[in-house]
Amino acid sequence: MFMRSLFFFLPFPFLLSHSNAGLKNSLFYSAAAMDSNELLEKDSTENHSKDLSNGTDSNLEAARRLAKRLYQLDRFKRSDVAKHLGKNNEFSKLVADEYLKFFDFTGMTLDHSLRSFFKAFSLIGETQERERVLIHFSNRYYQCNPNTVSTQDGVHCLTCAVMLLNTDLHG
Repeated sequence: MFMRSLFFFLPFPFLLSHSNAGLKNSLFYSAAAMDSNELLEKDSTENHSKDLSNGTDSNLEAARRLAKRLYQLDRFKRSDVAKHLGKNNEFSKLVADEYLKFFDFTGMTLDHSLRSFFKAFSLIGETQERERVLIHFSNRYYQCNPNTVSTQDGVHCLTCAVMLLNTDLHG
């Protein structure tokens, strides 16, 4: 628990976001890159998040399409990926779950898995957004390696510890 709370207060210079203007431009370009149907589905799911609790096929399919496009960087920049994965709504959680399915960490060590994961995109955004991305990563790592660490929280604590050590080494 101490490591988890310490994680929130330490700076991560290699993870800091671009300027506010750059962030606005990135959000504009990523929204413009989405098909109008996906924008409508995403908007409706944000306004009616309780509908997603049923996990309807159309929402899951829209999440899969967006996750695939994010993974392939199809009309998205690397910086857009973390913005989508770090949002705190049900649709974004579906997208993150689908996105992480493109990664197979089976048999990989935690540090190699993190390297592989972060080669795909830049982890930027506010602390809570980065934390959500790391939670998604930890859950996927645990799914791929259930016998390596006893719990998902254990994987998450180790992930945060590795991130802290990396910051200390390179910060």
